[in-house]
Amino acid sequence: MTRHRIGILAVAVLLSSGCTGDEPSPNGPPPPRIVTTDAVDQSIVDLRSAGAVHYNGSLTAPAGDTVTMKVTVTKAGEAIGDLSVNGLPAAVLVVGHTLYLKAGLDFWLKLSGVPDSTAPTVADRWVKAPGVLLGVDIERIFDTETLPALFGRPVGGQAPDAVKRTKVAGQEVLEVPTDTGVLYLGVNPPHGLVRFDLTKSGKTDPTKVRDLAFSVTDATADMAALYRDLAARTAELDTAYDPFTGVRQGAHRFQNCGATSCAIVVELTNTGKQPIRVAVKATWTGAGAVIGSCESRVGPLQPNQAGSATCTLASPQWTQFYRRAQSVAGQHPYGAEWTAMALITPPDPTELRTLATSAETPVANPQGNQHVYVIRDSAGKDDKHIWKYGVSTGPEWRRIADDQLKYCKASGKADCVAEEVAATGDPASAHALARQLVDAYRGRAGSCPPAQWVGC
Repeated sequence: MTRHRIGILAVAVLLSSGCTGDEPSPNGPPPPRIVTTDAVDQSIVDLRSAGAVHYNGSLTAPAGDTVTMKVTVTKAGEAIGDLSVNGLPAAVLVVGHTLYLKAGLDFWLKLSGVPDSTAPTVADRWVKAPGVLLGVDIERIFDTETLPALFGRPVGGQAPDAVKRTKVAGQEVLEVPTDTGVLYLGVNPPHGLVRFDLTKSGKTDPTKVRDLAFSVTDATADMAALYRDLAARTAELDTAYDPFTGVRQGAHRFQNCGATSCAIVVELTNTGKQPIRVAVKATWTGAGAVIGSCESRVGPLQPNQAGSATCTLASPQWTQFYRRAQSVAGQHPYGAEWTAMALITPPDPTELRTLATSAETPVANPQGNQHVYVIRDSAGKDDKHIWKYGVSTGPEWRRIADDQLKYCKASGKADCVAEEVAATGDPASAHALARQLVDAYRGRAGSCPPAQWVGC
């Protein structure tokens, strides 16, 4: 709590000092000329600085499938949202650098690489899915450090005022052609990225996609809710399947079949390279009719370790079948059809819950590696001199901030400086502190700082 007060006090001193200096001389050197390349470069800086970004659009996967996505991706690579493959929907989650999908039977029947016999078992359950299965590596494609490399370089060097204007979802934007597609930037500074249309992406599967067309929205202000949603979804993964880890099935037998229940015992071996839990799901029939189902789990089994799973049916239908078999002479066959499939080792959602708390109640930490900075006119520290607030990680924060000073000067300020406001221990706290500064500025001035894209 003491550190929190120290951090907030530092912010207050910066905002309330109100020192002013001389305004730029009318006879001084003119501000540097900004062209579309500069506007694109600054929009990329802002994109990379965001704590989370929402993407809505479509692409063509390497196999020719049309994939639509509405996903929110954090700076660390977590993702949550929905997608569809050739019109068939699925929920999507990326956590711990692993992709999970939850979809209906039709989705799995139509997705190449999934056997038809597997589809009924995994339908409507979370499934660990390698990126090559979907044909799209969501984390890699939407990594804001590498995504801009796909944008190409703008064609021509006009001033933003001379660039063609159009509308995207009702918003007026600058249409900036590049050597790999078209970027759409906000008309007014800071010219944030609104949409990108690209002809192609990476060079290897599962990033070798094409026809990327996505709108882009900063989602940093919603990080508390985002991390809560990520934690809630992650908690659902305790029963998620891993159909791509091998489980060899051996002999089976029925046992303890009586008036109230009957069990099937299935011998199993883990043929994978990691310890696994195994789920067995069986559908039972008696006298030609379905009389119930059962599920069982066993493990973890170490690589090459053998074990067995016992799945017990105790349904009213079994009781009725058994009693009838005891009272009516003749043959009364019964049986079970089952699947045995590996379960994932579920990730722990605790860290995501902690980040949600940090985004709601940020705490400053002078020893932290997440830096909140302000870029302002060197003439003073009051609102009219502030250009933007930013967040950056590690010792490189000052270089990232200083690289933006030329854009600050081009906005008409006499000279610009970057200063650290606070440090924190995690990105959620850092962006929450920056949001407090932006919200306070907006409360006083009625709008965000003039170059603010993240958190505005």
